Amino acid sequence: MSLARTLRTLEDLTLAGLVPAAEASALAPVGHAYAIALPEGLAGLIDTADRDDPIARQYLPTLAELDVQPHERPDPIGDARHAPVLGLVHRYPDRVLLKVTPVCPVYCRFCFRREQVGPEKGEALSRSDLAAALDYIAAHDEIFEVILTGGDPFMLSAARARDITAALEQVPHVQVIRWHTRMPVAAPDRVTEAY
Repeated sequence: MSLARTLRTLEDLTLAGLVPAAEASALAPVGHAYAIALPEGLAGLIDTADRDDPIARQYLPTLAELDVQPHERPDPIGDARHAPVLGLVHRYPDRVLLKVTPVCPVYCRFCFRREQVGPEKGEALSRSDLAAALDYIAAHDEIFEVILTGGDPFMLSAARARDITAALEQVPHVQVIRWHTRMPVAAPDRVTEAY
């Protein structure tokens, strides 16, 4: 299987004809602030003649991303205050978010975790941090749903995804395991058969 190339810089986007060269230098601060990744297959769906192309608006950087209002918070949905252990958000009594990796196959420009995601934001949860999150889940029998997110949890290896799923299946009160991913749309060539 050959993985498609991913456009990761403003220069990549310019060379692909997605960002006009005249705008690239003005967008440099956006590229420094927030991660860029756009698989070529998905980039090929963008209608460059349409300034309001919905796919372009979803994935191509704009200066509007730097327009931060005084009332905006760095953690707009309050993950930090609901994080009992690293990588886990327990906002609602019966479900938790398990943020297993900070990387994505594609970075959405509207992401409310965009300050927390990207290849420069660190690695996937360490085995010890994951164990602490799993211990927390096991100790709270009100949790019936675990939502794996990140970043995109399908950026993990198939073996790691299998191991996390198996560990969660061992917790009797966890009835729903949900994987939040854009992988089938963003990078379908990475989707493989289970083993």
